[in-house]
Amino acid sequence: MLLLSERCARGSLVILCYHRVLPTESKAGYFLPDLVVTPEAFRRQCMLLRRYFDVMPLYEAYKALDEGKANRRPIAAITFDDGYQDNARYAVPILSEIGLKATFFVIADLVDTKSPPWYDKLGRAYLKLTSSRRIDSLLADVGIKSYNDRLRANGIVYPSPRHVIKEVKKLQPTKRHELVEQLCVEAGTDDDLSTDDLIMNWEQLDELTAIGHEIGSHSAQHEMLRQLDDASLDAEVQGSRRTLERGIGCQVHSFCYPNGDVDERITRAVEMAGYRCAVTTQSGINADGQNHYLLRRRFIHEERLAGLNGLTSDTLLRMELCGLADRVFGRRIQRDSSR
Repeated sequence: MLLLSERCARGSLVILCYHRVLPTESKAGYFLPDLVVTPEAFRRQCMLLRRYFDVMPLYEAYKALDEGKANRRPIAAITFDDGYQDNARYAVPILSEIGLKATFFVIADLVDTKSPPWYDKLGRAYLKLTSSRRIDSLLADVGIKSYNDRLRANGIVYPSPRHVIKEVKKLQPTKRHELVEQLCVEAGTDDDLSTDDLIMNWEQLDELTAIGHEIGSHSAQHEMLRQLDDASLDAEVQGSRRTLERGIGCQVHSFCYPNGDVDERITRAVEMAGYRCAVTTQSGINADGQNHYLLRRRFIHEERLAGLNGLTSDTLLRMELCGLADRVFGRRIQRDSSR
């Protein structure tokens, strides 16, 4: 069944979605560990990809699919959302070792800054404050009290950082940023913030492009795009492209919708901004003719792909990438759990 499913996937493009690559200890300390793979797991996955796929950066892969070059073997593109410095520290050396190129979707306004993305600031501050009753009133101010009450009724004292981030995403940008900054002030300084938690700097991005990796845009500040007026949407979409192109000195062809937040107005803005393709958080593979502004991806969850020995299972990864896992495990095709 696996071989048949893989044969059926010929002529298609599978796009893998990663976020962070960190050692086991650092992964355990991150508040969203399912968005992290260890270097060991990433190496095994890359070795399998090289064996079964023609792997190339996203824009190059999209062009190959569009030109009908995926008939001999399926094409794969490795993508990273956000552009964390751990990508450069851990993932890039592995990619170089195995001979693969990837696409890094970068939050443009955070390049070369000491500020992590807003959701990381929120998650870290929230965890520090859960021991204080002050967190109740802060969250109640933005309408999360009833959500907490429902959880407490089921015996859960506080929701997970993921659930809080999900609720805070519903706030309008100004209100959301006010809340995040207030929580950061309440939580105190971020003495334990590591370099890996920051977005890459321009020197690192230059090094990536110099060795053949692709830099794409993950917007300017990772706003929820459907919440924005036209001017703010242009700043996130067109503005981020201008920022990145000035910084790396080459064209940016690919866009990644923050949180998978997309509708017809947003895809039109992405096209008008000059991008040639864009990826969503919709799970699946891409056949010839797929709308190139609504490309699907496979979210890579290390634990879900682990065999009985705890290591990445080649069979499970192959099942995941060709779509067989969806059928065997009864999954619905839906948005993955990434940001």
